[in-house]
Amino acid sequence: METGRTETGPSLWPREILSLPLVVVPISGVIGHCLRNDDRQIVFFEIDEGTSFPDHNHCEQWGTVVAGEMTLEIGGHTDLYQQGEVYHIPEGASHRASFSERTFLIDLFARPDRYPVQP
Repeated sequence: METGRTETGPSLWPREILSLPLVVVPISGVIGHCLRNDDRQIVFFEIDEGTSFPDHNHCEQWGTVVAGEMTLEIGGHTDLYQQGEVYHIPEGASHRASFSERTFLIDLFARPDRYPVQP
C-alpha cells in the first residue's frame, strides 16, 4: 500500500486520506487532512514527537487516538490518552495537549471551519 511521508517517516494514513485537503495549523510539527460538510469538520492529524498545543479554546471536539499518545489537559484536569482511547472537549473549555511520541488522531469538530483549508 502506498503511503505519504513526513520528515519523521511514512504516514499511517492511506492515500485516500492523504489526498484530502490540508488544513492550516499554526503549530510546527502538525499535518492535518480534512473532510467537512455544512455542520462539522473531521481532521486526520499526524503530529510529531515533542509537539505541544498551548492553552486555547474553540467549538466542541471529539477525538480518537489512532496511534501514539497524547497528554491532554482540560480545565486543569490532565489525562494520558493512548491508542484506541477517545476524548471529548466541551465547547469553550480551555485545554492544551502535548505529544511525547509521533501520534495520529482523528478529531471531529462541531464547526465546519474550525481549521481553514490551505489554498
